[in-house]
Amino acid sequence: MGDKIILDGLELECIIGIFDWERETKQKVQISFELDCSLARAARTDDIRHTVDYKTISKEIIALVEPSQFNLIETMAEKIANICLGHDGVRRAKITVSKPGAIRGSKNVSVQVTRPTESHRVFLGIGGNINPDRNIPLGIELIRSRFSLVKLSPVYRSEPWGTRDAQPDYLNLVAEVITDKDIFGVRGELCWIERTIGRKRSEDKFAPRPMDIDLLLYDNVKGKQSGGRLPHPQLLTQQFVYLPMLDIAPDVIVPGHDRPLRDIQPEYDTPGLRIEKVDVDMD
Repeated sequence: MGDKIILDGLELECIIGIFDWERETKQKVQISFELDCSLARAARTDDIRHTVDYKTISKEIIALVEPSQFNLIETMAEKIANICLGHDGVRRAKITVSKPGAIRGSKNVSVQVTRPTESHRVFLGIGGNINPDRNIPLGIELIRSRFSLVKLSPVYRSEPWGTRDAQPDYLNLVAEVITDKDIFGVRGELCWIERTIGRKRSEDKFAPRPMDIDLLLYDNVKGKQSGGRLPHPQLLTQQFVYLPMLDIAPDVIVPGHDRPLRDIQPEYDTPGLRIEKVDVDMD
């Protein structure tokens, strides 16, 4: 499921093995990888900067393997997985390392590792009303650097909610990401991104802000978790959360309701809130 970059059968020679003769004579190894990543942006822009640079990854693997003297191909596979995951956009790596002729009478022996072993589907609500045309794209780039970004919703412009003070309109959207972080780790990353963009929290929780990122869903977790409640309480009460979420994940099962989002009638706190979908590309 999802987009992949696949390299098959990169053949190299190196010192590998535990026997004396294996420590003196180079042997052939074959390396393959499958990288889970989103290719939608690169496909749309035809720009190499928006994809995973598999040529660079291959060069880094060659630089690791050819001078190496590992005892085990298991160790080699783990190191290669770390190289792959060090590249932006790679959310999971499946590495196969083969050692032809390792066992007499056998054509090949391989090990395969997948890292990370677990991944979590997460939805983030993103908004802001201080220079949002500049700050929200910057925030999305930071999200890309900390998570594997799968999908972005259309953008909605809405009047400020929860205050009577004169403020600029908000821009809001929803992002789907994949991560191996736990809920506490996700919240920590979101706070870091907000601070990096310039948000300074105050006692006025409705104050204007350059960036606000809310954890809306984390897999099927429900209840109070690590400083907040899941699903996020505004998912079904605010148009600027529900509508962009509905655009990209109508079939997601909402924990606690056990039904697809499309089948749940929202109960808006402010039914008359002014909101409209706008043609703004944040990707």
